[in-house]
Amino acid sequence: MSSLLRAAALAVLTSSVLTAAAQGSTLTIATSGDAPTLDPNLTFSGLAFGITNHIYDSLLTREDDGSIKPRLATSWKRVNPTTWRFELRRNVKFQDGTPFNAQAVKYSVERLINPENKAAGAYVLSMIKTVRVIDEDTVEFVTADPFAPLLAHLTHPVTAIVSPTAARASGKDFGRQPVGTGPFKFSRWNAGNQIELAANPGYWGGKVNIPRLVFRIIPDVGTQVVELRTGRVDLITAVPPENYKDLDANKDLTVFKKLGWGSTYLGFNTQSGVTKNVRVRQAISQAVDRDAIVSVLRQGLAVKANAPIPPTVYGAGKNLPGVSYDLAAARKLLQQAGVKPGTRVTLATYEGAETRQLAEAVQFSLQQLGLNAAVQITDYGTYTANMKKPNHAELFIGSWGTVTLDADYALYALFSSKEIPANNWAFYKNVKVDKLLLDARRSNDQARRLDLYQDAQQQIARDVPWLTLYHPLTTYAKTNRLQGEDWRYSWINLDLSKATLK
Repeated sequence: MSSLLRAAALAVLTSSVLTAAAQGSTLTIATSGDAPTLDPNLTFSGLAFGITNHIYDSLLTREDDGSIKPRLATSWKRVNPTTWRFELRRNVKFQDGTPFNAQAVKYSVERLINPENKAAGAYVLSMIKTVRVIDEDTVEFVTADPFAPLLAHLTHPVTAIVSPTAARASGKDFGRQPVGTGPFKFSRWNAGNQIELAANPGYWGGKVNIPRLVFRIIPDVGTQVVELRTGRVDLITAVPPENYKDLDANKDLTVFKKLGWGSTYLGFNTQSGVTKNVRVRQAISQAVDRDAIVSVLRQGLAVKANAPIPPTVYGAGKNLPGVSYDLAAARKLLQQAGVKPGTRVTLATYEGAETRQLAEAVQFSLQQLGLNAAVQITDYGTYTANMKKPNHAELFIGSWGTVTLDADYALYALFSSKEIPANNWAFYKNVKVDKLLLDARRSNDQARRLDLYQDAQQQIARDVPWLTLYHPLTTYAKTNRLQGEDWRYSWINLDLSKATLK
């Protein structure tokens, strides 16, 4: 063999060994789209939170059993009805070497709620009016009114603590140069292709065993499944229902499912069009075969429900009046409401395989009922902008994640008239419900809060501002080389700080 051929062969062999070594030390996760930013305070994107969760820490966290546990805060107490004091974890450093302390907490919280920043998630902590630095390791939050679910809200990924030094230095570019206290630190970002993180050697929680973490952007879920089967990705964050059984039977893979904190619903515009009439809303609700949607479209990877939030959430409704599929009764109700056969309505949703299938199923139900339904599918940004207009479509398909696992986060946002049009896209108004939800967020009596939430959901069920279609099961699939991950409720809660690669 000539020296040239030997050199070429050696180069190929070396390249193969290095590639194998890199793959062996890298965990690759498929994600459906690029993150808009990696600044946790100035985004409200699930695509972003699924990555920022590994770079940053919040003060508190939710465990798998739903309990609230320490993260960057080690203890807390309610000083008076409107003041909470937090003791902070000591000897923690940001990934840029600067210290984590009470000033960093004050900076991050004020950055989130500052109206000038126009943060989409500001409402998560908008009840905080003052952040007091008591000393380097102690901080107080003062709220305008008593706010019972504050601890739950502090588990939300939008409340993550950022490095003040890095954020000030980077300015508007901080979302591309993120610095937190989490188990992984930012390495590089190839826009539209992948985002790379590296283990944080100074992580306060101990040694991180996975050297390199890569998020590959693969919009098509079918391609994600192929890449998982061939080992080119190690984890997909949602399993298509049609692939679940096949992947579950693969001995080289592990597939996971559990009830999370999500809800998928059919909403009604209660202030415009024929859906202003509660009997029309009741008729449509009876005309939708939710059992078929769960069994056929979701292939069992969902739970039909009457409550707007799943039972994993504190304060979820119990013993609510159910809605059974009854097309004959639905047609009679529609006739009693004075709606003529062939009346035109619009059903709006956003682009996505699941939402498109749901829209087609609901459209068929509406046609069976006697309504002429036009489906309007747009990109998510256009959809949300349209939903904030009072005269938007009569019906809309959407979803909500009660990330804090406290009913306030969903019920107040979705059904309080104070949240029109920000989150209450049904434009639903009920004075009784408003008072119940306000009393629940102000009461420190947890038993009373539960009663108030039950009463509110009973009234909401009678008014029918929307129909809960199902609570989806959260799913993921992984190669068996990944061990020790903690999924909890969703991929934005995924904890890899103690995980290993075989």
